[in-house]
Amino acid sequence: MGFRLDGRKVLVIGGSAGMGLATAELAADHGADLAIAARNPGRLEAAAKALEARGGRPVARRALAVEDRAAVARFLADEAPFDHLVLPGSTVKPLLYSELDDANAREAFESKFWGPFWAAWDARRHMRKGGSVVFFTGVAAERTVKGYVIGGCINGALNAGVRSLALEFEELGLRCNVIAPSLVDTPLLDAVHAHDKAERLAAMAARLPVRRVGTAEECGMAAMLLMANGFISGEVLTVDGGHRALP
Repeated sequence: MGFRLDGRKVLVIGGSAGMGLATAELAADHGADLAIAARNPGRLEAAAKALEARGGRPVARRALAVEDRAAVARFLADEAPFDHLVLPGSTVKPLLYSELDDANAREAFESKFWGPFWAAWDARRHMRKGGSVVFFTGVAAERTVKGYVIGGCINGALNAGVRSLALEFEELGLRCNVIAPSLVDTPLLDAVHAHDKAERLAAMAARLPVRRVGTAEECGMAAMLLMANGFISGEVLTVDGGHRALP
C-alpha cells in the first residue's frame, strides 16, 4: 500500500486482537504512532509489545471496556491530541428473537453501539483537523442472518448514523466512516462459535463469490484506506467477498 501515516497518531479501542490488532499492525507499518486499548490486560500487553517490535516506536496501552464511558474518556484525553480513532466493536452474541430479554439486548447495544458512539463523541475535542473516526459494523445490516437480529439492528443504526455524523464532524475538520465486513476469521469466532466455527467458515466460503471468508488484515487494509484518504466521509465501506451480491 502507498499510504503513509507518518506524524499521525492512531488510537484503536479493541486493538489487542482480530481486526483491531490488524489495523494497528498496518498503521505501525505505515509510520503511525499508536495507542491501543482492550478489556483483556494480558492480551493487551502482548499486543502492545509486538506492535512496538514491529514499528520501532513506543505503543501506549490501557486496559478498559468500551462500555465504560468514563474510562474511555480518560484514555482519549490522556492520549490527546490524536488524528484517527478506530472502533472495531465488540461481541454481539447470536440469539434468536425468542431468546432475547432486556438484559442481553441492552448488553449488546452497550458493547457495539453505545460504547463506540460515545467514544466518538468524547474524542472530537481531542482530534486534529484532517483526522477521522472509523466504526465497524457488519453485512448483517443488509443481509438477513437468522439468530442475529440484535446485531442487524445495531449495524443498521450505525450505518445510518455515520452519514449524519459525517456532516457534524465536518464542522471540526474531521471525517467519519464505517467498515461493514462479512464473516471474517478472527479470535472472536473462537469464543462465539467455538462448537461450530469450522463448519460456519466452510459453509460461508462455499457461498461467497470469492470462495473464502475474509481475513482481519483485509479489514485492516480497509481501515487504512479510510484513515488515509481525505476525500472519503459518511461512507459505509463493505468488505464482504461479494456477500451482498448473493441471491
